[in-house]
Amino acid sequence: MMSLPVSAIIIVRNEEQTMERCLSSLIWTNEIIVVDGGSEDQTLKICENENAPWASKIRIFHRPWDGFRNQRNFSLQKASHPWVLVVDADERCTPELATKIKELLALPQGPPLRAYQVRRIEYLLGKEIHHGIWCPSYQDRFFLRTGVQYINDIHEYPQFQSLPGMIHEPIEHYPSFTPEKFLQKMNRYTSVEALNRVNQGARTNGFRLLFAFPAMFFKNFFYYGAYQDGMHGFIISLLEGVSRVVRHIKIWQYSAQKNSPSNDPAIKKADQ
Repeated sequence: MMSLPVSAIIIVRNEEQTMERCLSSLIWTNEIIVVDGGSEDQTLKICENENAPWASKIRIFHRPWDGFRNQRNFSLQKASHPWVLVVDADERCTPELATKIKELLALPQGPPLRAYQVRRIEYLLGKEIHHGIWCPSYQDRFFLRTGVQYINDIHEYPQFQSLPGMIHEPIEHYPSFTPEKFLQKMNRYTSVEALNRVNQGARTNGFRLLFAFPAMFFKNFFYYGAYQDGMHGFIISLLEGVSRVVRHIKIWQYSAQKNSPSNDPAIKKADQ
């Protein structure tokens, strides 16, 4: 069915738990680009398995990790084909999404738009999340890479020349996403976010520190309807509230330092 080729792109670093699941969902593509940022587990062994169904499709590149944005832009440069599908190692491309992309690429003039946001199904402890700020979740994942660059150090995204369309056939986040994994990511992300905001002149105060948690909790739980997901929605609202107040605490920390926050060894490790 597919006429135009497509490259699947993944940036990885210690992804042994989800790597096989991700790669297995992408064997329908023309090539799979993997950019490894210094994995120390079995990630590369899984990728390099000569007997795996993806063995004939995969191309592996090595680049020292220096942030999501730079790894993403490097991966775009290594793709052989103009159209790319960007997938994280803890995600799976569903058969429905694969079929939809094949249909778009098989159109006489190719996909009608230059870029598409793809719906992502979010989970917490095996339960699919249907409400709150985690849903709906649409990600910039399928696009014509010509002239596209990722921006932002954290929550990086590709900057398109025109508005993207939307694809409702989903990718699936890892079902076993846990509070522990959320907190691990939160610690890294809030450090980078806080540093960026301090460098842009942002500051915080006691009022914001005090009300950051309840404001975020009530916004997600009531305004965005996370209560409809029961205890899982309640837990997500708590976690998001914690994330918001931790970011404000780090803004206070970095802005209070006498030396530049960028010289802090903790900051240099935050994006690893």
